[in-house]
Amino acid sequence: MAVVEVKLSFEELIKAQTYLQKLGLYDGEVDGIYGRLSEAAFVQFANALSIDTILDANSRLITNELLQMPEVVRHLLKIIGNGDRLFPKFTNAQRIFVNMGQADSNYLGFLDRGINGCIAGSKKGLPNRNFAPSPLLSHIPAYPERLASLPDGVNIVSYGDVAMLAGTQVRVRFRPYPALGVIPNIENIGLEFLHSSIQEACICIGSIVNGQMLSRWIGRNPLRNVQFWSSTKIVPLLYTICTANQVQPNQAIAQLAIADSQGNKTPRTFAEMAQRICAYEESNGMTSNGLSAMFKQFTTPLGLQDWLKKITGNQKLSFQGRYGEVPYIEQPILRDPTGRNIISGVKEQHRGDNLISAYDLTRIVSQIAWHRHIAPANRLPAAQWHSLSALIGAMAQDTARYVEAAIISLGLSYFIDNPVVISKMGFGYSDQRKQTELTYTACIQFVDRLAKSHDLPLPKLRSVNMTLRAVLNLQDPVREALEIDARMAATVAEILRRIVTEELV
Repeated sequence: MAVVEVKLSFEELIKAQTYLQKLGLYDGEVDGIYGRLSEAAFVQFANALSIDTILDANSRLITNELLQMPEVVRHLLKIIGNGDRLFPKFTNAQRIFVNMGQADSNYLGFLDRGINGCIAGSKKGLPNRNFAPSPLLSHIPAYPERLASLPDGVNIVSYGDVAMLAGTQVRVRFRPYPALGVIPNIENIGLEFLHSSIQEACICIGSIVNGQMLSRWIGRNPLRNVQFWSSTKIVPLLYTICTANQVQPNQAIAQLAIADSQGNKTPRTFAEMAQRICAYEESNGMTSNGLSAMFKQFTTPLGLQDWLKKITGNQKLSFQGRYGEVPYIEQPILRDPTGRNIISGVKEQHRGDNLISAYDLTRIVSQIAWHRHIAPANRLPAAQWHSLSALIGAMAQDTARYVEAAIISLGLSYFIDNPVVISKMGFGYSDQRKQTELTYTACIQFVDRLAKSHDLPLPKLRSVNMTLRAVLNLQDPVREALEIDARMAATVAEILRRIVTEELV
């Protein structure tokens, strides 16, 4: 009896059996019949798909042929979703990285991979960190244009205002994007598949209707205020953009200089410093933590906290801390090309907690990515697209590369067009809580060429924002670090799988 339903035609199955036989996975007759041996071969093939699979040239060509068959990939997506197949896959990949000297508990295989295949600056530490550059690297310059574009409703469609969850009679509704300061209705069902180590999650899925972005929100403890580590570094960057655009709306922030009021540091552009924060390009005394603490100095602790509350509506958040290091510049100044001061830093130090919710981070990343498609009154106050694009470019270079790993492990490489991935990871061991914690906030958008509308192939825009926080307490920090990285990779992959299959919508 088949594990999952197969919809391959006779001709498609003949072709698939032939390729699987060449890969040494199928030893039955090439007869176009989906029997026990065919099923076992597909399962083996689904399990074998992983990040950095090492294949000889001939096997790679055969694999690519299989993965260009839409029904084969749809079938693989069902197999992968039948049981927890993804976590063992990523755990095994992590083990291979460690054995090859590409990863350890300080330089994790997925969290610390980097857009160029290795960590830059001070985090170079392993002799064999020779991962290939991300396949998304060449797409980054197009991210702002892709996020600003709308599906035409003919060649590319969206969900509409109502969608049905695949394999059910359950209809879900997309609602207008919430007003500033208003917490949307966050459904508490739909994420039961998440592992217990994912303690907080908030997912916001978008659908374009009449040129506006509608949204559906689901979560697990989405409003619980906890530490999200370095994922919160996008908040002071965003505050700086909004404040600068309020003073000079027509001035793009990317090339504005951040200078030291005392003249002790060489002025650097906003774009460079934002990129260094996200990509951990640490040199010349500039660290991700020190730069992030510096951006907080553009306002008082209470000022930044109240600004965030007014945007998300979460009145219980606490955001007055910094990032474990002194600010790179204690009193920074943001200057325009004429030398005029746009924002001047304050003397008051940020001390306290950074405790916010998964919802808060999902809300602000969705406002960054969907800026052009939500009503002006609901947008980030004063923010202009030309300046948000600089933050998009920085977030595109986050060290965590979970989405690329997910695409490969799901066999989706040939069916995703116009991808956009902006994200910010966070990671740390809490001495107070005696546990390892990993956070990930992201917007993932792409055109899905596997999609069907009324059983007709019709590419569909998928746009989803998410924030996840994983926690492990195994009384072994080394094991915790390696396992939590694999768990987050598996979770992002499973969410992406459910988005494509429309089990999550």
